[in-house]
Amino acid sequence: MTALVSPVRLASIEELEFSAVLSDLDGIVYRGEEAVPGAAERFNRWHAQGVPYCFITNNAEKSPIDFADKIRRLGIPCSSQQVVTSGDVALDFLRSRYGAGARLYVIGSQSLKDRVADAGFILAEEATEAVLVALDRRFDYAMMKAAVRNVLAGAELIGTNPDLIRPIADGFEPGAGAIVQSIAAAAGVSPIFMGKPAPTIVLTAMERLGVQPGAAIMLGDQLDTDILAAQRAAVRAVFVETGVPINPRSIVRADYVLRRL
Repeated sequence: MTALVSPVRLASIEELEFSAVLSDLDGIVYRGEEAVPGAAERFNRWHAQGVPYCFITNNAEKSPIDFADKIRRLGIPCSSQQVVTSGDVALDFLRSRYGAGARLYVIGSQSLKDRVADAGFILAEEATEAVLVALDRRFDYAMMKAAVRNVLAGAELIGTNPDLIRPIADGFEPGAGAIVQSIAAAAGVSPIFMGKPAPTIVLTAMERLGVQPGAAIMLGDQLDTDILAAQRAAVRAVFVETGVPINPRSIVRADYVLRRL
């Protein structure tokens, strides 16, 4: 058995050399609607220095335009092209897997449903080819029942992300992964996940910035999603302790640990 290597604890992010920054949002830039102390100052410093950055989020509740608006309200320069969501990855997957006109049952925000419909898919309650599940604060038993029936009838179960928990202003709340897993358990299937820890979302962000893995760092607060996705994409992973606490049961180890930005 290979011994796990402990991460290097940094006193400051300035100890590292890099030319691009990839960053999670929840727990790193904000918690709920509140900015994480020091985050805006740090990203503004990188902006002034000409260091490109891109935000990567497993949250598919909003569009990149809406996320960029929120980030700017917190005082950080940001355009929609600097945000990649699990919803973006999911839409790309759906286009390649099924093509426009496919029937989908979607659990998620109205914004996500609108994006799915705008992409040419048919939102349906039954006889669907896939069930797409994201964070939905109105999720209830009726939605679970509809999802399970579609999956048992042959629809693929696709989750935007596997996050079981996410940080908010006053603590934590269940994530989209908790909803997906409840459906998977009832239907007896294994879901397909789109966001982190799969490396696709990280590779997409690097492509937008025009950088190679060795030139970038990834900031995250969840070992089994943020950190693992970065490492699968060959990017140095920095665990920032302002979000979800380190899971001591995880076998994933960050390359670096930082108290705060």
